Order: sequence, then C-alpha cells, then structure tokens
Amino acid sequence: MWCLTPTEELNAIWFSWLEEHPEEQLAADQARAILKSVRLNDFSVPADKSEQLWAGLQITMQKRHVGKRVRLIRYAAACIAVLLLGITGFGFWGESWFSQNQVADTGLIVDSIRTEVTLILDTRETVQVEDNALIAYDSEITVKAKEKERTIAKKVTEDDPEKIVMNTLVVPKGRRSSLLLEDGSKVWVNSGSILHFPSSFEPSQRSIEVEGEIYIEVARKEIPFYVKTKGFVVNVLGTKFNISAYEEEKESSVVLVEGHVAVETTNNETIQLLPNRKLTIQEGRNEIDEVDVYDYISWKDGLLQFRGETMDNILMRLSRYYNIPIRCKSGIGDRRSSGKLVLFDDIHQVMETFSILYNTQYHFESDTLIIE
Repeated sequence: MWCLTPTEELNAIWFSWLEEHPEEQLAADQARAILKSVRLNDFSVPADKSEQLWAGLQITMQKRHVGKRVRLIRYAAACIAVLLLGITGFGFWGESWFSQNQVADTGLIVDSIRTEVTLILDTRETVQVEDNALIAYDSEITVKAKEKERTIAKKVTEDDPEKIVMNTLVVPKGRRSSLLLEDGSKVWVNSGSILHFPSSFEPSQRSIEVEGEIYIEVARKEIPFYVKTKGFVVNVLGTKFNISAYEEEKESSVVLVEGHVAVETTNNETIQLLPNRKLTIQEGRNEIDEVDVYDYISWKDGLLQFRGETMDNILMRLSRYYNIPIRCKSGIGDRRSSGKLVLFDDIHQVMETFSILYNTQYHFESDTLIIE
C-alpha cells in the first residue's frame, strides 16, 4: 500500500519502522523497486472477503506469536492481500532476503500470469530482459538476445570491497534466461525461478542463492563456489550440475554432470556426489541414483527428455515451461512413460506430438489444458 498508494500516515509508519530497523533498509528498497515495476489488475476485493482475509491473517499471526504492533501488522496484512489478489507480476513479503550465510525466505513469488524476465540490480534499478537472453557481467552488464546486444549498466563497485550486495534475477513461469557471472561461470535459469547473485564475488568464496531450477557450469578456480537453497548447500570448485529446488515441490534434487560436489543438508549431513548421479532430497529421506543426466538438463536446450516418469511429473514440467495450468483425467497421471519432446514455442505443436505418442486427446477449458 505504501509503495502503490502512499499517504502521510503510511509514510510516517514505514519511515519510523525503518529508523528502528536500519538493517532492513536494503530489503525495503528492493521490495519497493519490485512493487513499482509491476502492473495491477482491475480486480477488487469485496469488503466481506477482505474481512475474512484479515481474520485469517490475525489467527496466523497469533499462532506464530507475532502481534506486538497490531497497527503495523494490519498494514502489512493489507499489503499481502493486495499482492495476493491484485498483482500480475510477483510480490514480496517476509522477514528478510537471503543472508550471506543462511538462506532465508525471500518472499518473492513468481506469479502464474505470464510476465517478463526481470533483473533487479544492486543499484535498485529494475530491467526487463528478453526471454532466453544471456545476461553477462563483465566490465559492464550486457544483454544478448537473438544476435542483438545492449548494455544496460556499468558494473557498480562498492566503496567497501567486503560489502557484497546481491542482484536478483526473477524468471517467471513461461520464461527462461541465462547468466554469465563475473568469474566466467554460466547459469541457465528455468521457468518459475529466482536467482540471487553478486556483481563481484568475495576474494575468499563465490556464492549464489536459488529458489527454483538452474543448470550451472562453474568456472574452475581455487576459490570455493557455493550454491545455496532453503534446504541444502552445494559446495564445488569447478563442475557442471543441475539443481531443482522449487518451493511448491516436496522433493529437491542435485544431478551431477561433471566433476565432484559436496551437498550439505539442513541437518548438517554432508553427501558426496559423483558424476551421473542424482541426489534426491526429501524430508526424512535422501537417495542417490545413477541416471542419464540429460533427462534432467535437457530443458536448457529446449527439449524435455524423460525416462520412466509419471504423466503427472511430465505435465507439471510442461505446465511450468509454458505457464499454462494442465489437468489430466483420472488414471492418466499415474502412467509412466519414456521419450523426448521438442518444446516448440506453440504448446499446440507439443500436445499434437504428445497425443500421438501417448494415445491421449487434449482440449482447452478457459485457460486450462485438459488431457484425457
């Protein structure tokens, strides 16, 4: 509310809060930059629905023992309701962004409505990036898309070299992007993902943070490289691997293509992984399997290769890739299939192939794809 429709009262509340919590200034600046970059729907919330939302939020707050400043929480709750129901891009809330040593809840949500890839620079500037473009960090920041190249900013060097400020790359569903980091490492970012990374790495370590899915080829250096998620941290020197750590999925995974990695879980267990192995991380259970690694990295080449996967998993990946809700009739989701799909720009082309290969039919009901 403060960012979208500021008033004197809201200014007083939030400026006072920032004075009391100066350590949250960066998070607040980034949140404001995000909110100012989105577009609003014409949707409005009925009064009775607003009261229901507020009542539910009060109960949740009480359960979490958060509620000392009821007036401030009411404004925060109102802001959450606006973000949940009125923003076509993505929202922000939560206690803090990823910290340097521990991955926290970013609160960024990649909305189901198709939006553009967004790069939030450490200067708080937001830049819209073409789909499948390569963002390169060198002496300046450039975007390369379809043989066209544009410079979007000079790299900012902090006065304090030990102060690392993170950039954020938000890749919504239906979009993909790739990133060339300043050390030469390359990252492919899949649909529905958020990546935090610095303009320049620390002298003693390299570190990025992800929610969603990436494939990364880490430049070999003596300085260790860490990829942090909410559930685990991957430690490498130089290697190629895929990480899938979507918030909404029960399982996370690390698939090693080349090199060697050590995965540290939240219960301080360290797991060594060798090439052509997949580590599946699930609450209370970790498993290592030998796999065809291309099944898990084919998405970066515009393909979907799968071996013995359920239809539910295949359709979930297609849904995220095209940002289209997909439902299948009873009995289809449990089928297991193997094959390869070329991910054309038009999902109709994909579904025609899918229907022939797996003896199914499809149609649209409103914006939802139905498989039967």
